[in-house]
Amino acid sequence: MKHSHPEVAQGDRGIFHMWLIIVVIAYFLNALAAVVDKFLISKKISNPAVYVFYITLLGLLGLVLAPWGFSWPGGINFGVNLLAGLSFAFALQYLFKALALGDSSRVTPFIGGLSPIFVLIFSFWLLSERLSWPQMAAFALIVVGTIVISYGKNAKSSGKRSFIGWAVLSALLFGVSYTLTKYAYLHQNFVSAFVWMRLTSFLGALLLLLRRENYLAIKASRQSTDAKVGGLFIFGQVAGALSFVLVNYAISLASVTLVNALQGLQYVFLLIMVLLLAKWYPNVLSEKLKGWILVQKIIAIILVGIGLVLLV
Repeated sequence: MKHSHPEVAQGDRGIFHMWLIIVVIAYFLNALAAVVDKFLISKKISNPAVYVFYITLLGLLGLVLAPWGFSWPGGINFGVNLLAGLSFAFALQYLFKALALGDSSRVTPFIGGLSPIFVLIFSFWLLSERLSWPQMAAFALIVVGTIVISYGKNAKSSGKRSFIGWAVLSALLFGVSYTLTKYAYLHQNFVSAFVWMRLTSFLGALLLLLRRENYLAIKASRQSTDAKVGGLFIFGQVAGALSFVLVNYAISLASVTLVNALQGLQYVFLLIMVLLLAKWYPNVLSEKLKGWILVQKIIAIILVGIGLVLLV
């Protein structure tokens, strides 16, 4: 399946710009969710499994779409849905493990810069997806810009293990999940594939309960979470859930490689939010954004911006 921006017909041009607008909104919402995630993981919720459980539980709201196309997809397609859902759940688990060790403006861009490379490889092999030269240039600029944003000394890792190992594993599993998600949308209707993958993601979270410490942490979170923390958690997860739905819809319309690469926009939004909030929460969002580090991140934003322009 080929996606060639320069050859987009006039009638498809509107669809192209529609998915691009959808992606911009989605990654803004995801940046908002990431800031909330980092705050809660740093101060309120210590076990990442708690987060994965409630995120995938919230994903079951996708069942409301069932009357509009949910059906048995067949054995092979169910297997694809199952692998996509499970890999997504475990990618989240390792993402939150990495966030517990590193700064949010480094961890999430690192994963976001690496996962599109995995998606590019997997989609080339599984989906026969090819990018045009302008799209390839845009992909490279966005990924490089994303990695540049994440480069630097980790303020949170002093005396701790590096987040790199968990982050690489998370990026790999996100790459698997995104590629299989696109495969699912190519072979099933959107509603059916989406609902099945939400069910299988929750199954992945249930597997985490096999570890007693995870089960006890989730049980304790139901008893100890105060109204303020609960409200903040729900706010973050609603933003993340809306983002997830929009990203999935964009994947169903366009190149999964490009949609995934555009996570670079999320980290631009994230950087801006961190700059605005670090003054009030310096111990949580402890990002050193002065001098060369700030220049470095501005350069990264410019690279992402140029990549976005090449796509428009």
